[in-house]
Amino acid sequence: MKKFMYVIFEKENSLSERDGYVKFNEESPVRYEIMIEGEKYGKRTGFGPRVAPIMASVIRNQNKVLNTLKKNPQNPRIEINDEELKELERLAKKHGAGVIGYTKISEQLVFKNKAVLHPNAIVLSFEMQKDKIDTAPSVKCLHEVLRTYDDLGIVSNKIAKFLRRKGFSAHAGHPLMGAALYPPMAQSAGIAWLGYSGIMISPEFGPRFRLAAVFTSIENFPEAEVNEQSWISDYCNKCRKCIKECPGNAILDQAIEHPNGRITHVENTKCMPHFINEYGCSICIKVCPFNNIDYYKLKENFEKKFETY
Repeated sequence: MKKFMYVIFEKENSLSERDGYVKFNEESPVRYEIMIEGEKYGKRTGFGPRVAPIMASVIRNQNKVLNTLKKNPQNPRIEINDEELKELERLAKKHGAGVIGYTKISEQLVFKNKAVLHPNAIVLSFEMQKDKIDTAPSVKCLHEVLRTYDDLGIVSNKIAKFLRRKGFSAHAGHPLMGAALYPPMAQSAGIAWLGYSGIMISPEFGPRFRLAAVFTSIENFPEAEVNEQSWISDYCNKCRKCIKECPGNAILDQAIEHPNGRITHVENTKCMPHFINEYGCSICIKVCPFNNIDYYKLKENFEKKFETY
């Protein structure tokens, strides 16, 4: 599998040498290569033969992302009509996507040595089933996380194919090893907010979802003007349950704010030993109040208690 990863890396990096792409800049983050870095931390509990079919599908779809770029039209359309947008969203929902948002990305959200074809992004969320996440850490939970990655990779490629048929250009973004940083995109699209654990939180799914994107030539998406989830930061600051429950003490008590506005909540070197050796861990998701209590009930109780709104 490691050999296949390096082949994909080489294909990805070659995009940053092409004209017409949105490329990384000096403020861009370095992507943490979880599939490679994980090998440093032990026995990889649960990452055995049972997950091999899922990982094979993940790799196929990562390759598909890169191999299908040549199928884009030379002079793509740039405006989508209402019926086409509804058709796009129906297709995404049919294949399991949850909340969908739209935004534009800046170069500083593209990982070092990477590139995406367009700045216009369709942000996709995909729910992880609560009953399986609540068993964390476990094989059942690990398989649910990997299944979600795989399903998102499949749907992002399907949407890219749909857009090309309509005359648009598209670059699917896989949820595992994407070329850009998805959480800030989801936040600017108005569909979620970054929690203290470094995990996105949404009204529909709490912290129990994963993200992917499709970058496209479409310039007239209905982008969100405001994000009504910003109160989550205040809640997390009072709660901090994920910090207390993290077995690796990997979640920072005080997040690191980078000059470009990016925020780091987790120390990967402390998180990864537990992630690799404890079935993908996911305890921070399991214990989060947003996973266990209705979003709007939490908001109502928080506002009453602290009279912040």
